[in-house]
Amino acid sequence: MTTRQRTTANVSIAELRDVVAVAIERHPDQRARIERGATIVLLRSIIPDSQYVGCFGVESESKPGTFYSVDHTVGVCQCPDQQRRGVRCAHLWGVRLLEALAKRQATATTWQAA
Repeated sequence: MTTRQRTTANVSIAELRDVVAVAIERHPDQRARIERGATIVLLRSIIPDSQYVGCFGVESESKPGTFYSVDHTVGVCQCPDQQRRGVRCAHLWGVRLLEALAKRQATATTWQAA
């Protein structure tokens, strides 16, 4: 991926807040990583891989310009946090939150069109 484009330009902070609240309610032990994932959605780039469904290049929250490969379908990220701890990292949460927002927006669009 040579061209880096933000995929999160149409994110509503209110919608993201709602999606984050649901995620924290379901996974309270992951609160810090969910919140860091929300920061990634707002301030960093998440780029779908054109060759592999469910794979993304996700920019690091703490090291802007550094990207990690995330395979959301199997829950794997190349970042040091997941490699060392084996937990769902902020990059995976960022992708998960972004996908939840996309579903929410698609549902809203469907209801408006009906």
